[in-house]
Amino acid sequence: MNWLLASLRFTANMPLFAVVGLAAVAMIAVVLFYYRETRNLAAPMSIFLPLLRGLAIALTILILSGPVWYSRSTIGTLGRVQFALDVSSSMSITDDHSLHPLETRLRRATKLLTGRNGKPGLIDRLRSTHQIEIVAIDGDASIPIWTSDSDESPMVLGELLAKSNRTDLSLAFQLPEDSNAKTFAVEKQPIHEAVVLFSDGRHNAGESPVQAAERMIEIPRQVMTFGIGSETEPVDLGIVQVVRPESVAVDGKFKGQVVVKHYGMTEKEIEVRIEHLGRTVWQQRLPPRHDGEQEVDFEIGLADLVQQKEVTSDTDRQIKRDAVAVEFRAVVNAVSADEKSLESRDDPNHSLLSENNSMRFRVAASTRARRLLILDGSSRWETRYLKNIFERDPAWQVDTVLFGPGTETPQIDRGEAAGQFPSNAEAISVYDAIVLGEVPADQITAKDADLIRRFVARGGGLIIIDGQYGQIADLAATNFADLVPVRFPLGGTAAAAGPIELTPLGRDHPVFDIHATSSNLDTLWKQLPPPSHSVTTAAKPGAEVLANLRMGEDLSPPWMVTQLYGSGRIFYLSSDQSWRWRYKLADQLHARFWNQLIENAIQPPFAVDNGFVAIGTDKVDYNEGESSLLRTRLRGPHGEAVGDATVDALLMVGDQVVEAVPLSVENRSRGTYRGQTSQLKTGRYDVKIRASGFGMEALRVSTPIWVRSNQLVESNRLSLDRNRMVAVATAGKGEYFDETETNVEQLLDKLQPLSSGVIVESEILLWQSYYWFGLIVLLLSIEWLLRKRAGLV
Repeated sequence: MNWLLASLRFTANMPLFAVVGLAAVAMIAVVLFYYRETRNLAAPMSIFLPLLRGLAIALTILILSGPVWYSRSTIGTLGRVQFALDVSSSMSITDDHSLHPLETRLRRATKLLTGRNGKPGLIDRLRSTHQIEIVAIDGDASIPIWTSDSDESPMVLGELLAKSNRTDLSLAFQLPEDSNAKTFAVEKQPIHEAVVLFSDGRHNAGESPVQAAERMIEIPRQVMTFGIGSETEPVDLGIVQVVRPESVAVDGKFKGQVVVKHYGMTEKEIEVRIEHLGRTVWQQRLPPRHDGEQEVDFEIGLADLVQQKEVTSDTDRQIKRDAVAVEFRAVVNAVSADEKSLESRDDPNHSLLSENNSMRFRVAASTRARRLLILDGSSRWETRYLKNIFERDPAWQVDTVLFGPGTETPQIDRGEAAGQFPSNAEAISVYDAIVLGEVPADQITAKDADLIRRFVARGGGLIIIDGQYGQIADLAATNFADLVPVRFPLGGTAAAAGPIELTPLGRDHPVFDIHATSSNLDTLWKQLPPPSHSVTTAAKPGAEVLANLRMGEDLSPPWMVTQLYGSGRIFYLSSDQSWRWRYKLADQLHARFWNQLIENAIQPPFAVDNGFVAIGTDKVDYNEGESSLLRTRLRGPHGEAVGDATVDALLMVGDQVVEAVPLSVENRSRGTYRGQTSQLKTGRYDVKIRASGFGMEALRVSTPIWVRSNQLVESNRLSLDRNRMVAVATAGKGEYFDETETNVEQLLDKLQPLSSGVIVESEILLWQSYYWFGLIVLLLSIEWLLRKRAGLV
């Protein structure tokens, strides 16, 4: 029956079920009408006569609907072509340099497929020899739109809209689920399949499309790319990102950078400002140096702003807020000499181009200063600069303990005062992180090591900085064996080192993203001044290597290694010379690196506490698609830790629970729990806690988080990325083409040889056949003869 549905068509453009239904209704109506005349006849004549007339009427309706018997057969092996259309919002703009400047990029792409001004497009020119499939790359999904086996017209492509705020071009190159392709046989197999990607090449989410395209040869499937758009960036001004600390002291200042992009603005003046509650709290005007991105430094004091928000108070006086989100809005615009905006709303691209003219961001104003303990056996340059970085930051309180030969304290001094090594668990628990340098291993007792061990296990951060004296190797050989995440095959001896090379894990780790406008972190890190010496180590099982040092053709020992330890995290650095990055750059890279390293080593503080429940998140501001780390601490009516409850974190939008996140025990003795949300969507959420044994009165405390859209990422760069499109095609053993008639013909020349077959289609016009007319006459004749015999005529 499915085959009939696919093979019987009607010139009246009516579906088969509608025609058959109409014929059946007419037949039943005729049978019922004439049955009144024959119902007194003996069976079966009483029903047979109306049935004959009804069949004749039904056949007449079928003939009048114009039935056509359609058949399709394949001779040989057809080629298979999948056209993938990028429908992200960057494809919604027009290009002045295009042959069709009033059409969007997506519309031009669909016209290449369906045809223009009566000329056939790629679909019509290939569908007799190829199987064709069209998919839309829409955000995080590849959506089927049309196939050549469908009865639907390909003109449905004209209904596509380019509005996705993410572009994952790798979705065009997905292996079939049932693919059992063997790469060793690829060279011997003829290629009959191809993927043609129509895009501007602006990839900003998901896997690298180059790596995905490389896998296509396993099927085997060739990759072609067709660039849509101009390589000239449209005249645009916008904000790429705002670099700032996640947390700031409530009475301090915070520094950051507004990364501005500007194209075609070299003759104009740019105003960058930051607003809080509609009031400008910082602004600067500057002439753009050149087309591209530019970092604009800013510094804002929080003291007056925080007083306006009454950070430390709450409508419920029993609720204590240790941190509150302070919202800002960064704005950029170009102005002329008469102070008028130079933006043009007549520009057809104005809607997309103006979306990134402002960006909201938040910082957590903390009423609790974080504490850092620096332990070292000498006053090294690394220790000095590290101390200066955090002492200048009002959000941090730094205690430095130097002891050993050559220092003012030759022997370790234990106690609870500043400048002393913590003597008990209570003294060490006040710190958020410990930086451990080359302290004399012979002065560190098992009790000292156990204090640090328990500090990390309960959630503290430990950063170990190795050097050229071999003390860390000695510590690892005695009391610190489980705290040092590396082995020392050469006994801790330092050797000459080379440039830093990030591992795949390191490239995605936030610690290494130290330059706001650097699109290639690998190159940036290789260009930093390398350490003059480094300790050769090997990572222990379970530890993660984030960066290596190139020390020869076949030698790349780890430079940074990390591992979890209980609820805390440990970082190990094999050299103590990051201070050398300050050359000509001062704190621009060095301070950012250490701030990010410390932030990733420690646990964020709890933002709100009502005595029973404390809630904290790793950030207050997230990008769409990120997940949030949620933490809570539970205490009983007498302040005792509750570590055996069943706990869920509730993500609320208004009064609606949008996600319940089960929290697992982090530290039973402290009553702390943690969990991770799923990928977050744009909006504001309130985080609340639900726990067994706690009433609603105790759990009414909440803290907010915000998730911003990725739309700004989509509009960061809008020109055609020809290099990426060429790289994708090269990886897929194909070619790159652009928007010219010559290139369209060249694309056809590449696609046509994929097929060694042809589709043969034929149509038989059943409604023009005399046989059907003769059958109707025969039915009516038999009916008339039987009526005459029954005495009805």
